[in-house]
Amino acid sequence: MSGLVAHLLPFKNHASETVGALDAEGVPARIMLPRILFIACSMGLLLFGLLMIYSSSSIVGLTSKAYGNDPSYFLVRQIGFSVAGLVFATALAIFDYRRWRGIALKVVWVLTFLSLVLVYTPIAGHDAYGATRWIAMGPFSLQPSEFAKVTVLLTASLIAQKRFEEGSIDDRQALKLLAGGVVLPMGLILFQPDKGTTGVLAVTLLVMAYLAGVPMRKVFLILLAGVGIAAVLALRDEYSRARIMTMFDPFSDEFGAGYQLVQGFYALGSGGVTGVGIGLSRQKYNYLPMAHNDFIFAVVGEELGFVGAMLMILAFGVLLWAGLKIAENASDLMGRLIAAGCTTLIVVQLLLNVSGVIGIFPLSGKPVPFVSYGGSSIISTLMLVGLVLSVSFRSALPQTRYEVRRSKLRIATDETEADTFSAHAGSSTAGRVMPRSTRLASAGRADAPVTDAHSESPRSDLRVVNGGARSARLAGRVSVDSSGRRRIDLGPSAAERLRSTRRNK
Repeated sequence: MSGLVAHLLPFKNHASETVGALDAEGVPARIMLPRILFIACSMGLLLFGLLMIYSSSSIVGLTSKAYGNDPSYFLVRQIGFSVAGLVFATALAIFDYRRWRGIALKVVWVLTFLSLVLVYTPIAGHDAYGATRWIAMGPFSLQPSEFAKVTVLLTASLIAQKRFEEGSIDDRQALKLLAGGVVLPMGLILFQPDKGTTGVLAVTLLVMAYLAGVPMRKVFLILLAGVGIAAVLALRDEYSRARIMTMFDPFSDEFGAGYQLVQGFYALGSGGVTGVGIGLSRQKYNYLPMAHNDFIFAVVGEELGFVGAMLMILAFGVLLWAGLKIAENASDLMGRLIAAGCTTLIVVQLLLNVSGVIGIFPLSGKPVPFVSYGGSSIISTLMLVGLVLSVSFRSALPQTRYEVRRSKLRIATDETEADTFSAHAGSSTAGRVMPRSTRLASAGRADAPVTDAHSESPRSDLRVVNGGARSARLAGRVSVDSSGRRRIDLGPSAAERLRSTRRNK
């Protein structure tokens, strides 16, 4: 991992040849493999999420008139959200991420800012679970903070590109841009309040800052300051303090503040090593609140056991590796930060949810990416996937010396090309088959056809190899037998020479 991080850090331009944009000849395996793994993990987790959403929400949908007594109510809606997310992901993957440096990002940032402000208005604001995070849109609810994550990551990546790679702005200008483009949206998210999204974004931005080249000492100091601010904000209001106290001892208020966490423990404990089986969860029978959303990991642990839960986390681990490899292969700093930031955000959000469900961190209310139910969540997650793929599709790598040599190889298609290539050592002389006489002549060897006394026609089966003297010797030995066949007198055989030697003795 340290080697991978070293590659991600800003590196000097390679003096050797580099691969430009991908062409039709093929994509190198070191670019294609991470891309395939990233897509496979994303789609696999998406399909797995649909399965678990149906399993964990079927009883709630069946027993509730508000959901039409339909066990597939949440599944159908999630499929619709997923299709919309895939459309956005495809568009972002096709769109060149480098074009976000222009007016496109400014327009998106303004729309994001207006949506975050709209949350605070009495007309569009929608209160839920003690927070004002949603905008009611008929039968649907939109959570702007989920989409603001994408905008903040793009803005931070562009500022880092201008400061650390292009050098078009100095530190003071970079701080001003960060204050307006990054800190301001995060402040609006924090005061909704949505501490979970703010914390996930803060950790992701710190990772991006380190990869951009900010010294580790400064990153660590910013982290300490952030932890201090988070602690003050968490202890300031009663709601957050209750969550912290519940984490330390959920059984002290088993049927009150600690009820959801305790029921999650029961679900995880019931699953054991291999689980009770898909669809056989007991806690989803209205015992575990929000089983299809915040606490879907508990249902995964109950139905698939420790093995299934670990396999799901392993899939996110492979996704992390593939995303960081895509970042490593990116052609510029902005691409590296986009790929690394989007991947880090997904994994950090997973860890935040899982640590809350197992009781080692206060509950944040953040869903599991790809797996939990939620329209805004799945759409924004798939948008992050699209941005990573946009970087991968436009990756450029320094060529190895073997790739440089291989790129210079050509196949000769005619005799002239073959003669031209044969003049270069180590080059290919493949092409049209030539007679040996033609090849020797092109190489400049003294070669002439041999004739006999009865015919002036060239003898294609006899060649002068070592000059005129040998040609004369061969010509004197040529004879024609009674059947008209040409023969060469090669002298006595080995056996005759041996017998003559013995007679002389």
